[in-house]
Amino acid sequence: MIPVLNFVIALFIGALLGLEREHHQLSTKVVRFAGIRTFTLISLFGAILGYMSKEVLGGYAFSIVGLVIIAALSLFSYVIGYLKYQDTTATTEVAAVFCYILGMLTMIGFIEIAIMLGIVVAALLTFKTKIHGVISSIKNKELFAIVEFAILSLVILPLLPNKNYSPLDVPVLRDILSYFIPQDILAQLDVFNLYSMWLMVILVAGISLLGYLLVKYLGANKGYGITGLVGGLASSTAVTLSMSHESKIHKKIVSPFVIAVVLASATSFIRVMAEVAVVNNNLLKLVIIPLGIMGLVGYLCAFLLYLRGKGKEVKAKEVKFKQPFSTSSALKFGLFFLLIVFVAKVAQIIAGSTGIYFASLLSGLADVDAITLTMSSLSAAGQIADKVAVTAIILAVSMNTLVKSGIAWTLGERKFAWHIFIIFLLLLVLGLGSLFFI
Repeated sequence: MIPVLNFVIALFIGALLGLEREHHQLSTKVVRFAGIRTFTLISLFGAILGYMSKEVLGGYAFSIVGLVIIAALSLFSYVIGYLKYQDTTATTEVAAVFCYILGMLTMIGFIEIAIMLGIVVAALLTFKTKIHGVISSIKNKELFAIVEFAILSLVILPLLPNKNYSPLDVPVLRDILSYFIPQDILAQLDVFNLYSMWLMVILVAGISLLGYLLVKYLGANKGYGITGLVGGLASSTAVTLSMSHESKIHKKIVSPFVIAVVLASATSFIRVMAEVAVVNNNLLKLVIIPLGIMGLVGYLCAFLLYLRGKGKEVKAKEVKFKQPFSTSSALKFGLFFLLIVFVAKVAQIIAGSTGIYFASLLSGLADVDAITLTMSSLSAAGQIADKVAVTAIILAVSMNTLVKSGIAWTLGERKFAWHIFIIFLLLLVLGLGSLFFI
């Protein structure tokens, strides 16, 4: 039976890429060898040869020959374009090769990948100008941070041992801790996996780096709402500090600053859910109830404040976020994460779930990520119950929310602080109350 749908999808991918390329050529008045018709034919060509290779030959000889033909045609086009326009851009030619490959993939069993990559390629072509604009505005220190992140995640991470260790496996540490902690307890602390822990560091750093870049290039010039919305990925505490100071300067205006803080906090709840989903997807089914409620109510409160304060906007100022990723910051978070894992496990051994809850409250004073990842990991390993892990995460989030409320009360204008306090109190009541229904 002929896979008609696959051919239709191949045609659609080719037409999508060709539409973008032809539109670009019309806007730049530089004609290349391929527009919407040629790209559609190239994708169809790839689909036909993919189908013949799979159904007729049982191999990929036809597909490889077709790839060589399209690559040669693209190279020839590039040479002609350079001689005619002195243009060194090869985007259209490379896109044509990709178009052929995507058309072929639709027929050989990778249709979902072909659709996904087709959309990605179309997006890269469409947002070329915006991407170049962002790249041109990246500072050296930010470029270094991105490169460091790539090295530490793609080079260092694979080299670390994926094996559990306890303090007894480290001679010097074993001798020091033996003075304070019995060896039978130390033997139960076999929860230190360097690979998993560094993976957690990379996860948190990646989310923070993404949030930093988003708020840097989207936040300040789009208003306090966008600043808060994306700032929660980087640091909701930094947003709270900045908005508290702003509320002191603009004493008669409250809504924009409250909106930014509430949106940042609501986004931070989504960030916690994302971390749980990556580490322990089964736990997400439970934690999504309290955190989802807190996040949705936070967004709703911010929207209502926006409607009430419409027409009283002030020009947004850039929130000063510290650059979230460097080797030193990654190591510091890694050490803090090790400490939280150690304290949480010791507390569990000594006082059971009560000890874990106490450790979560202490961690929430400074950071939510470390305790979130610790509880998710321990739950995934079966060392604590899922209900205990969820409760510990919500307690840490609640404590951190109280800390931000304290920042607003201490540094912000009183009316601003009252708004934050009332909204955060509502979120805490709903979040903690929902634990009884899990």
